[in-house]
Amino acid sequence: MSTAAVAVVTDSTSYLPVGMAGELGVRVVPLHVAIGARSGTEGIAFTSADVTAALRSHVPVTTSRPSPAEFAAVYHAALDAGAQNVVSVHVSATLSGTWESAQLAAQDFGYGVVRVVDSRSAGMALGFAVLAAARAAVAGAGAAEVQDAAVSTVDRTRALFYVDTLEYLRRGGRIGSAAALLGTSLSVKPLLHVEDGRIVLLEKVRTSSKALARLFSADTRRRPGWRRGCRRPTS
Repeated sequence: MSTAAVAVVTDSTSYLPVGMAGELGVRVVPLHVAIGARSGTEGIAFTSADVTAALRSHVPVTTSRPSPAEFAAVYHAALDAGAQNVVSVHVSATLSGTWESAQLAAQDFGYGVVRVVDSRSAGMALGFAVLAAARAAVAGAGAAEVQDAAVSTVDRTRALFYVDTLEYLRRGGRIGSAAALLGTSLSVKPLLHVEDGRIVLLEKVRTSSKALARLFSADTRRRPGWRRGCRRPTS
């Protein structure tokens, strides 16, 4: 692990490239996954391929957030290893209770010792913010600067994606305004994005191939009305 004065922590939904977390000293707290009767941690007991295979086989899959105690253990370990502060960057608080668990754990430390950031996104949109924070920490930045590196990256990042079915998002209650598409023609293929931490509809196309082509060609410049933000530490 890095001996930087600021330790960076994230959760397994950041899906950092293999080896990069260790290279930059990022500590990853895994979410819990249950596949059928089996349970374990994401990225350790189960991979994303395991989850995909289960869903395709119609095996029930559920996830749950890490507990505050799990976060506290990681924060203590980072501080015991020599870090003076922790910046903990996590999946959108509107999509998961992970941020809340991290925030509850942070309250057991002195004010500002652990700074918990709501990325208001997920996947590599979260991952890029984590990497920016980690690189700032490795370069010797202080806690406020490391936090700002994550925040500014979130402000510049858009998360767009396509799913062939909204069913799994519906089961998890995470599709926001895109829920209006449920029950519409199967030929409607939604392009989605994360806005203010919520999954919402970007546009509709008619076929999977057109959806993927549109996704790859989507304009990445910020559009009017796009807003990005993140929660500042409250402890």
